Amino acid sequence: MVDKPSVCLTVRTDREMLGSAESIDPCATWEDPYWKERFHKVYANFQSRNNGFAINPVELKLRPTAHIGLGSGTQFACAASALLNSLHNRTQACETREPQRWTIDSGRGLRSHIGLHGFLHGQLVVDLGHSSELSHNFPERTRSHYFPEDWRVLLLHEAIYQGDSGANEQAIFDHCSKRENPNRKQMLELIQEQILPAVSSRNFQEATRGIGLYGELAGSVFSPALGDAYRTPRIRFWIDRFRSMGLTGVGQSSWGPVVFVMVQDSNEASWLLEKIRPELHQGGWICASSAAGPARVEFEV
Repeated sequence: MVDKPSVCLTVRTDREMLGSAESIDPCATWEDPYWKERFHKVYANFQSRNNGFAINPVELKLRPTAHIGLGSGTQFACAASALLNSLHNRTQACETREPQRWTIDSGRGLRSHIGLHGFLHGQLVVDLGHSSELSHNFPERTRSHYFPEDWRVLLLHEAIYQGDSGANEQAIFDHCSKRENPNRKQMLELIQEQILPAVSSRNFQEATRGIGLYGELAGSVFSPALGDAYRTPRIRFWIDRFRSMGLTGVGQSSWGPVVFVMVQDSNEASWLLEKIRPELHQGGWICASSAAGPARVEFEV
């Protein structure tokens, strides 16, 4: 999990509306209809469990770009749920807080296992899937692992991106899921034998080499439908460009459209961004984050 781009929701707690049964729209002044709709869904779930508990107007201070493969929907829904439940706990003078319960109203539990775990714990999230030949080495399917605070991730994507969605996207998934992942055993071994030990020992070269290879193996599952391990030729261009510069920790978010490249610290991130800035502008790409680091999770209102 990276700390940028991020979600920030704020609410005042010094008004009489908080905890009352009066019905108001807490995001009535929001100009972004996409995130307003999603807050309404979480709020409706929350109110149905808490007898119509009302809150003061909420301010959307920071919002990520949607649909670029960074799990923004899950992080926003979890943030909204955490805000609402924290307000309720404070009003009801609850003595204990269980962050795991704050994702109940998010509605993201069916498909966003990694995103939920990342929201609660941050750091490097390891998810072995539903079953694993190596699962006996891990007590839980999903867990967080230490990630060096000074390592950084440069994130970039096209300013205007038209990707597959809806029925077309589902058709690609259906086509590729007809066969088992032939790289699964190798990917699991990479996690256990290379990536996690290298991250723990702060061996940047070994860790990023493993992460880059893992991403390519994961992407190759879709190659029967896409013709490549990467979703578009434009993404492939940046993968090859960074590798030509000696950077091995490169890949795509989910299956695009964000391209990521790992560097050792903020100084190297700034240097790399300046190096590629002309190519970014010429190709119509933008930087989603120039210095993303490991997310540290805090639950406060």
